[in-house]
Amino acid sequence: MSAIAPTAAVTSDPSGCAAPMRVVHVVLSLDVGGLERIVVSLAGRAASLQQSASVICLERRGDLAEPCESLGATVYCLNKRPGLRPGMVGRVAQILCLIQPDVVHTHQIAALLYAGRAAHRLGIPVVHTEHGKHYARRLRTRVLGRVAARYASRFFCVSRDIAAEVAECRIVPPSKLAVVHNGIDLDDQDHTAAAMAVRAEMGIPIGNTVIGTVGRLCDVKRQDVLIRTLARIRRHSSSVSLLLVGDGPRRKDLVKLAWRLGLADVVHFAGYQSQPRRFLAAMDLFALSSASEGMPLAVLEAWAAHKPVVAFAVGGLPEMIEHRRSGILVESGHETELAEAMFEVISNRKLASDLATGGRQRVEMEFSLARTALRYDGEYRAVCRAPGPDG
Repeated sequence: MSAIAPTAAVTSDPSGCAAPMRVVHVVLSLDVGGLERIVVSLAGRAASLQQSASVICLERRGDLAEPCESLGATVYCLNKRPGLRPGMVGRVAQILCLIQPDVVHTHQIAALLYAGRAAHRLGIPVVHTEHGKHYARRLRTRVLGRVAARYASRFFCVSRDIAAEVAECRIVPPSKLAVVHNGIDLDDQDHTAAAMAVRAEMGIPIGNTVIGTVGRLCDVKRQDVLIRTLARIRRHSSSVSLLLVGDGPRRKDLVKLAWRLGLADVVHFAGYQSQPRRFLAAMDLFALSSASEGMPLAVLEAWAAHKPVVAFAVGGLPEMIEHRRSGILVESGHETELAEAMFEVISNRKLASDLATGGRQRVEMEFSLARTALRYDGEYRAVCRAPGPDG
């Protein structure tokens, strides 16, 4: 296979016009999740930054592949089987030869392991983003991380908490490591009508206060905590409902828990929603009870929707949320304190309004998609002018 020569950050076509920078994002899949939604959002911003975007899915396309294509990106899928597959490096290299990108952007270490090596072989610069914490628990993951990270010119983390783990586990030299926070598009539309429609669709009683969350129904998100917390809150106020937006393997268990606690009529399961903002509009309080988080988009979207936030202080949340200014943080696992904080917010309109305003200001200043995309664009162009990871 012939090598692709490194290309300039922005080339010119025969007409003399600047040609878009070719960016390839590499992921395991475009299944529904925060990482995947960020990739789709960055692809959607590509044209405005003089980029053309493609996405390589190593394992499967996922539900977000079609929305990604509708934004103008080309999506490739290599159908990788589980386990280490060294032959995938050659298959990724073939796709890169077809696209001839200026830069490859990998997301999570498995993507870097395969695409980083393929890009290195072809002389294409690589930037990487780590979206979660993986290294402290397993030696094997640390070893693979160190091997893969050699191929990245720049190694980004979406929170300082994740970057601290990467540094502590010596995955990359400090000179390569930096933090780029996730960002979202801001929405200034009036969703009052949508909120009323959602409440009617879900059978939420008129006048009830709605506590809600958005996320995959899985072990790490711990929606069971919110159901038990609702039971505590309803001892003081019976007009409170819980709205769970998302789907996943724990759904049946969560339904059973709601029945067992006598809450089946006030715990509402919305399932997966491709447009969660209309469901956020129906909430009076956004709550997050996860056991672990990176830089959750759901909190940013709740802020963008002018909703107060209460959350366990895990992962990147303490660097996102200014306690009692843009949200309330509770020590992880303290369910009684979480219930007290949630009840305080829904009982105090001024506090709820102040927290919602503080959150909206925070996302406008620090966590906009425009800011995130522009930061990455600058990094793409910088690595295209700089020596490779071994330089």
